[in-house]
Amino acid sequence: MHEIGHQDRALNCKYNIITYPQTDYETPKKYFKMKTLQSLLLWIFTKNTLVPLWLTIHNKSYIRVGVVIHYPQNIGEGFIKQNSKTVTLNNREQLKTSFWQNLFFSKFYEESIFIAQKPLEQQFENMELQTYKNYDRFTLTEEQLKFNLYPLDKKTFFDYVTLQNKPQQQRINIYAIDCEMVQTDKGLELARITMVDFNYQVIMDELVMPPNQIKDYNTKYSGITEEILKEAKYNIKQVQEKLQEILDDQSILIGHSLENDLNALQMMHHKVIDTSVLYMTDSNRKLALKVLAQKYLNLTIQKSTHDSVEDAKIALSLARLRIDIFDHFPQSSFTQQNVPNPDILLQLKKFGGIQLVEQKSDVEQYSRFEIGSEDVQSLNDEEKIIRIQQYLKQKQAGAPNPKLIMTELKEQMEDFDGKIQLLHEQAPQHTLLILSYGNFEEQGICFLIK
Repeated sequence: MHEIGHQDRALNCKYNIITYPQTDYETPKKYFKMKTLQSLLLWIFTKNTLVPLWLTIHNKSYIRVGVVIHYPQNIGEGFIKQNSKTVTLNNREQLKTSFWQNLFFSKFYEESIFIAQKPLEQQFENMELQTYKNYDRFTLTEEQLKFNLYPLDKKTFFDYVTLQNKPQQQRINIYAIDCEMVQTDKGLELARITMVDFNYQVIMDELVMPPNQIKDYNTKYSGITEEILKEAKYNIKQVQEKLQEILDDQSILIGHSLENDLNALQMMHHKVIDTSVLYMTDSNRKLALKVLAQKYLNLTIQKSTHDSVEDAKIALSLARLRIDIFDHFPQSSFTQQNVPNPDILLQLKKFGGIQLVEQKSDVEQYSRFEIGSEDVQSLNDEEKIIRIQQYLKQKQAGAPNPKLIMTELKEQMEDFDGKIQLLHEQAPQHTLLILSYGNFEEQGICFLIK
């Protein structure tokens, strides 16, 4: 662990912006957690009052521009280490989603039930991976799951099954599901299960014989009759086993008020997109699937009774319309209850304009928050450094924005130390450069002030 010195080591700058304490009270211990970088940025660039004990910055208001660079390699001896304060750490936490998602969101990505237990890159490639990540943004948060009465507590739902941590093969890992229930002497129980994949192919449509005596077939709402249910070949345990063969714990399930379907299936699963929440009204009122189909798809459904195949496909269509089309129009009037806000990003915006030196297509989800990005077809690491240089020259010439310039580099860069030195030379006075660097051998954070 790097020790901060035993004497005052203030950086020699006009306003004495950065100093280090006599004693190292709280250098981050063992793991570099994204929360360390988040809290550091919030403290430096906003009015956040959580002061890190391992770094002191005086006269923060003099900081004219901040540059944050994430570099996934080690840095050797040279300009950076000779002219910066470097905190070296033993290990870095493995990012479960993209760097920007980990940096810009706080609580949502820390909830344990949402942490991926395996790299998503092992499941998907290229467009399929991007599609999955895009839809994953719209899965319910833990608060929303609780508020909408989804089965969460393992002690309460001890007899519910869960999906296993195994890679799902061949299909994109997004499915729409709908169940029909009948009334038994024990309450509503499963009588039909339908599941379609992301391409509307029906991959499961089975009648299920409830274990308890049926009191009412609810034909008006379920479409199930006594004659129809005589054809049932499955019981609920067999249905659960079949679902476990098809799905895994990272599968995204789409449905309308899906908590009812999961309870009928006696299954706990937390990666869900609920169209009743997705299209919540401004007054927090849920609309029926039939109403949404008519309003947004111009389709009339459930004319005489319900059909689980039709309902599953309608739910999938509504989700795709909302996520693939409406989400690209910032003026669309939707209650964003199921989309976690990038709270860290929104707080950093208070410092001033933010420019992400990234391809627009890679960070498009943040565009509706008026965050700048690079409108280019491709952008390599060398080009990112050049763009940062250009922004710093603009600041030197008096441009008011951006106030915060951020980028994630992907590969090891030749003469990286020299490029950072050049950035430092071209930066206007009172620029703070924060470099998060390292792989799984050595990690750290460097601070350079001009």
